[in-house]
Amino acid sequence: MSAAAGADLRGSADRAGSRANGPEVVMLTTVHRATDVRIFHREAKTLAQAGFDVTVIGPHPSSEKLAGVFIDALQQPESRLSRALLSWQLLRRARQRQKALFIFHDPELLWVGLVLRSLRHNVIYDSHENVPMQILQKRWLPRFVRWVLFPLVWMAEAISSRLLSGIIVVGDTYRWRFPRRRTVLVRNFAPLADISPSEKEIPIEKRRPIVIYAGGLQEIRGITELVRAFREMESSKAELWLVGPFHTESYQEEILASLPPNVKWFGRKEYSEVLELYQVAKIGAVLHHPAPNHRNALPIKIFEYMAAGLPVITSQLPQFNEIIEGCGAHVDSHDVQQIRESIETLISDTPKLRAMSKTARERVIALYSWESEGKKLIHLCRKLTCSVES
Repeated sequence: MSAAAGADLRGSADRAGSRANGPEVVMLTTVHRATDVRIFHREAKTLAQAGFDVTVIGPHPSSEKLAGVFIDALQQPESRLSRALLSWQLLRRARQRQKALFIFHDPELLWVGLVLRSLRHNVIYDSHENVPMQILQKRWLPRFVRWVLFPLVWMAEAISSRLLSGIIVVGDTYRWRFPRRRTVLVRNFAPLADISPSEKEIPIEKRRPIVIYAGGLQEIRGITELVRAFREMESSKAELWLVGPFHTESYQEEILASLPPNVKWFGRKEYSEVLELYQVAKIGAVLHHPAPNHRNALPIKIFEYMAAGLPVITSQLPQFNEIIEGCGAHVDSHDVQQIRESIETLISDTPKLRAMSKTARERVIALYSWESEGKKLIHLCRKLTCSVES
């Protein structure tokens, strides 16, 4: 028996012993980790709490049940080719579910979604980003290849979305590309449970002068400029914490080779660990460059920062203006001096920091909590699982 077949059988056996009684929802990914914040901590846990029998098939060290969600583990892909091959194993496991509703989270799995749809399953595509625009900023692809792929990816999503049971988008600005009646907006807001201050929380004015960035570390997300800003800053004034994986080994080597003493790289951390780091920082940073895929994007980290009571320093992208008004500052993401001066000014102004912290948390509670988004997800899944059962 092959290792893959053995893993499939073990996953099926584990799954059989952990079934819930509700309608079955299976989430599929080869790009993200099974415990990805949106996939697992937002959607899967919310559906499980609503009574669904939820499985996530995706990269994870081993199959297990976490927070009421069964994780059917796939091996972590080491390359784009291995990720493509992994999708066949994912499809094989998905086909074992006879009456499941499937939600896939990667554009690379569009073909898997269509195969499952042809087998008369209800299938939802959760589009995390504006994928055609994302193609234009993949610098590892030659420019002419990007411009060839751009319309092809656009058409692939447009055609597939009309054959699938439903579409979920994270941003309202590209919702129009999908069928209106089948598309639901489910934004990356923060759960109220993550907003509530813990007893151990340190008041913002008593925390060390730490600026935190949590997420994928890429040049296009302003990491180079952020690190340079701290290289030109006195170490006693502030410290930068980078939390997350580097996009490529070459970029990791480039940044770590000249990391100043007031910058720390923590590597990849679990969601709960990231939330703990927020509780000791003073400022959150989001310095995305104005690339095609960043226009109109709303990074999940902004709402997590604000939920933790962190004032936010963002790049000058128009979609951030209203969100951080009164609880943050805008900077040119290419201007290292402006980034440094903005951080130093905010760190040194304790009354302003305290007021911004209060405003940030109150705004998330009032306008940007996950609970309202989760209800839309639950409604969509109930509608589609009822159609399966009937």
